[in-house]
Amino acid sequence: MKKKVSITIIVIFSIIVSIIFYNFIESNDDFAPYISKEYDKVYDINSDIYDLVEIKSELTEIAQEYEEGLKLTFVQYDIEDSNKKAEFQFYKDDYDRKNKACLLTINIDIASKKTTKIRYEKGHGKRVSGYSNEISTLEKISDYINPNENIKIIVTSEDITLYKDGEKIEKKDFIKNITNDMEENSYSYHGIITEISSNNIVFENQSNNKKYSIDANSNFKFINGRTNEEINIGDIKVDYYIDTYTYEKSKVISILSNIKGEELRKELMKNFALENPLYLTISPIGTKMEIINNDKAILTITFDDLLSDYNNDDRKFEMKIEINSNTVIECKSGINKIAQLEDIALDMIKIKLNKNTIDDEIPIATYFMSSDGN
Repeated sequence: MKKKVSITIIVIFSIIVSIIFYNFIESNDDFAPYISKEYDKVYDINSDIYDLVEIKSELTEIAQEYEEGLKLTFVQYDIEDSNKKAEFQFYKDDYDRKNKACLLTINIDIASKKTTKIRYEKGHGKRVSGYSNEISTLEKISDYINPNENIKIIVTSEDITLYKDGEKIEKKDFIKNITNDMEENSYSYHGIITEISSNNIVFENQSNNKKYSIDANSNFKFINGRTNEEINIGDIKVDYYIDTYTYEKSKVISILSNIKGEELRKELMKNFALENPLYLTISPIGTKMEIINNDKAILTITFDDLLSDYNNDDRKFEMKIEINSNTVIECKSGINKIAQLEDIALDMIKIKLNKNTIDDEIPIATYFMSSDGN
């Protein structure tokens, strides 16, 4: 009997020791189960490596070939003259409450757009560590890269951190030089000019708080966006609005001065008279159509600057316009006679004015169009 009791005690003791030892192994970095593998398989990358939306989608598919449920949680770009590379980390730690994690690291050579090394780690959470929150940012990393600059960019779910020549810089202080982009790709940028020097023009896009610059010694041509008149770089001032939208089509950059009141009204009137305006700055709204006879009607409109959020004028101008037998009339409903104009909608219209009459009390329209509310 005593022998059976002794055996039972030994068995129970062994079980307790085994449980303690197992828990020790499971919670100890040195003994916990751990897998580490490196794969030499090379993937061709089709996405824009600097576009986090595109590259995240493509690399997530690759990552989940190695482990289901992996999410992109960390990215690092190292941009140097002769060596441009990127590292993407995918992480997972939701294993049914088990203290386990998986980390997949994909390294990419940016120039060749090929993976160079893939490392897979899986094991105890203390041994396999990584950022756990998924990156959801939609920014383009190319906005933080300038030609001939060495820069490191780290992306997490919390923020984008920049290091230029080894020193940390704030995103709000980074200035993207778009001179090459403009000449090679005609990208569209816009914002308010914050600085003008002998070297460049700096402007800020207030919607995304990013700063851009254009080399002042470049061969770019500038026009007044409201009048199509060419302007010299020396006439451009801080607080003016700049928009490169017109460069792709006409190889000019639009500048809009920060003006108000009567000065603004005169520039908008010139825009009404342009045959081929490069930059639309007005969108008139009709308030009244008075038919005088079969050959004449008087249209009352209100209009303002479409960039009113920029110039902060908040002022609407009112004007009467003569529509006569020489005016080209186009309506979506098919109406093209003056006598029928009282039946059209006036909320969505287009107007061109005779440039010789824009200073008259009632300018004359050369063209009138109504969408008839559609």
